[in-house]
Amino acid sequence: MFSRAAARRPDATAVEDGWCSVTYDGAEKRSDQLASALLRYGVQLGDPVIVHTSDHVQALVAQLAVLKAGGVCTPVSSDADPRLIARTAGVSGAQLVLCSAANRASWRLPALVLDDSGTMARLSALRVDRSLPRSGPTDAAYLLVEQDQAGRVAGHLIDHKAWLLALADRTRRAGRAERGVLCCQGPGGSSTLTALWWAVSGGGTLYRRQPIGGGGDPAALALPRDGARFDAAVFGPTAYAQALAGIERRPSPRLRKVVLIGEPCSRELVERHFRLLPHTPLLAEFSPLGSALPWAVAEHLADSGLASQEGLVVGKASPHVRITIRDADGQPVPAGGTGEIWAAGAALPFDHVGVSGAFGAPVRRASFAVSGHLGRWNEDGLLEVTGRHAAVPSEPVVAGDLRT
Repeated sequence: MFSRAAARRPDATAVEDGWCSVTYDGAEKRSDQLASALLRYGVQLGDPVIVHTSDHVQALVAQLAVLKAGGVCTPVSSDADPRLIARTAGVSGAQLVLCSAANRASWRLPALVLDDSGTMARLSALRVDRSLPRSGPTDAAYLLVEQDQAGRVAGHLIDHKAWLLALADRTRRAGRAERGVLCCQGPGGSSTLTALWWAVSGGGTLYRRQPIGGGGDPAALALPRDGARFDAAVFGPTAYAQALAGIERRPSPRLRKVVLIGEPCSRELVERHFRLLPHTPLLAEFSPLGSALPWAVAEHLADSGLASQEGLVVGKASPHVRITIRDADGQPVPAGGTGEIWAAGAALPFDHVGVSGAFGAPVRRASFAVSGHLGRWNEDGLLEVTGRHAAVPSEPVVAGDLRT
């Protein structure tokens, strides 16, 4: 998909992150060289490779290189704490890190420092391997490692097909992102990955905006420095609540669509959005395990009224996703009854890996992923989240080499 976009719009900007940017053609050529280096390093089909960079340009080139080499890209958020970094290494079993100089000290593993002049000189001298790309549609593309509120850590394995299915549905609902997509998160996060590939699918640009003064308020949505060349934005619910605070202080750009990914979107957040942006539809994608692949989607309009008093309506199941409500024994509950939300399907992670013991274990029952959320189907046939499960059952999965 990226190579087709690069052939169609080689001089278009793929990523603009502050003063740093890269064109589609530039990212294509740099990632080919880096992928060739990974093959010479010994990366084989299915090998996990960690990507931990400080800017989105390096992140895009590194991710493309891993995918082209047939590896499993394991992105780490630029602001990840040391405990999560250590757990990511343990869960993935990775033996190589692609990182920035600012992140090198965080890893004990062998690493290629992408902004090191020596590394760049060696890469530029390489001949591109003619076997690229090596991944197939059903091969693993990403291993997204997440830590829940209880401290459990699990990695969600996503193949190329699942990612493309989710992307196709997002594009159908929200349109092509030809002008560009805004994100306020650093490299490696779920909302950033969502924004990146949505932008690429339309040959558009991923824009990263820094809040004025470098503070913790991601109010970049309200601070277009260039006439708002983007027309869509992707946030997590918490970050979007902070961005709306910025909109209340400053005029906002015209946005065709705002997409939220992750936890349920509260009724208050929906109402606040339409009070400030009354003509901008809001697409809320419910992804309880932080995998960037939605289980259910709610398309909010100013008069949709999707939030009820009893729970948070997260919409209908995504295409190629089957959601079921189960009781404490794992049995389906009667229609309208409340239980734990489980899901399976081709548009979800095909497997979970984790570490038993101190790091906890992934939450999974047979072919179903367990959300940890309680919910029910309401009278309109929409999924409604009513709370969190008190104790999440789990079964250990042995971590290690993903090829096994």
